[in-house]
Parts: sequence; structure tokens; C-alpha cells
Amino acid sequence: MSDQERPAGQGSDIAVVVDPRCTDIFVDGVIGATVRDGIVRMNLVNIRSTPDGRQQEHAVIGRLILSRSAVRNLHKALGQVINGLSRREDRGPAPQAGASDPDETA
Repeated sequence: MSDQERPAGQGSDIAVVVDPRCTDIFVDGVIGATVRDGIVRMNLVNIRSTPDGRQQEHAVIGRLILSRSAVRNLHKALGQVINGLSRREDRGPAPQAGASDPDETA
């Protein structure tokens, strides 16, 4: 198991399993984030075109509700991801189509 798969702040003695009902969620952004009583709530949105294609709308596709400690863990994890993206940009052009990126494997 790589460090990226280990829950933030957890030792190697914690088992990580994937629930078979787990699905991938693509998110274009967050709208309407609020904090109340230490709980953070965010609407996750995708940008969609109206049927006639003339306008775009933000469709809420899920809500993320986090405790203070979960927000800190998410912030730390996203910081690690951003640092990884920065290092990739420093390495030069992206690999050619069909080539494997060693950072993309577990």
C-alpha cells in the first residue's frame, strides 16, 4: 500500500478496504460551501449545458459534509496531490499517448 492510499495520520496497522458500492465521482467545482457548528458542508457541482446548448448550468451532483478533523485531513491530502502536480510540471512534457506514467501506478 502506498502512502497516498493510507488515511492521513494513520499508521500501517489500519486496514483499508474498498466498499463494492464505491463509485467514482467527477466534480467540476464546489458551490455554496458553509460552516456551522464546526461542520463544513459543500455542494459538489458539474457544469452542464442546457438542452439547447445556449447556456451552462451548475448541477449539484453530491454534497460533502465534513467534521473539522476531516477537513484538516482532506486539506493535507490535497496539498500532497498539488505538490505532486507541481513536481510533474517541473519534469517537462507529459508522456506520449500509450506510454505509462510511473506516478499513476499503485
